[in-house]
Amino acid sequence: MTHVPRVAVVTDSTAEFDDRVPSTLGITIVPLTVNWGRDVLRDGIDITSEEFYIRLRLDRDIPKTSAPPIGILEDLYRQLLTVHDAVISIHISSRLSSTYEVARGAARAVDASRVHVVDSRSVSLGVGWLAQQAAELAREDMAADQILDALTDMPRRERIYFAVDTLEYLQRGGRIGRAQTFLGGLLNVKPILQCRDGEVHPLERVRTRAASLRRLLDLAAHAGNVERVGVVHADCLEEAKQLSSAVRERLKVSEVPVVELGPVIGTHAGPGVIGIGLILAA
Repeated sequence: MTHVPRVAVVTDSTAEFDDRVPSTLGITIVPLTVNWGRDVLRDGIDITSEEFYIRLRLDRDIPKTSAPPIGILEDLYRQLLTVHDAVISIHISSRLSSTYEVARGAARAVDASRVHVVDSRSVSLGVGWLAQQAAELAREDMAADQILDALTDMPRRERIYFAVDTLEYLQRGGRIGRAQTFLGGLLNVKPILQCRDGEVHPLERVRTRAASLRRLLDLAAHAGNVERVGVVHADCLEEAKQLSSAVRERLKVSEVPVVELGPVIGTHAGPGVIGIGLILAA
């Protein structure tokens, strides 16, 4: 008989993983929604990343995103609590999406003492790594409070740097945050941004795409001792593979997974984004 962990782990579709992780660890992923013209598309279910980026380049309509309906989360939490003692639900930064607040509302409606909602203060790999860590600890039969304690230090040790071809998508989606200071005078420059404290911050500007990739590599190399590292991209796989290989060689690590940003993050980041995520050693 398969052992059922005391704690179930939930996250949302903005989390990025090595493809094997969610199914292997039993993580439940709740899709956010891309609203595009008359289409209401569940991230990763009704539209794939490949389909999304093709349409994004061709469609004049501007997609918008929305959090999961609260009822979906309420039903999921109730279902999970029939077989688990508790649920830990880890979500994209509350400064970038309303998903965290929706999840908190669902937790209060179901049982706030058993459903614990975590603001990752991050995005993409940062959300995925938190969910993965929680699920791995749940497999060791840890209680919810022990898992939550173990997660508290991870956001502090996280670094996410990314280069964009244009700030247009972040600006029009309202997710540009403190990188607003980069607007104006951006012709012929490539912004380097950082996700820090759950918000997009400007870091620096370089002149060319090649220079931006070299700078990402330098930032990773000087960040400190690395526990985990990965490369993310939006419809630029070959560049991402090259960057992954360079990171592996420069940081002397055995594996640097490459993952593609899904439709919801792609709506706000736009095509051509490439980034490096790291968790520094404790």
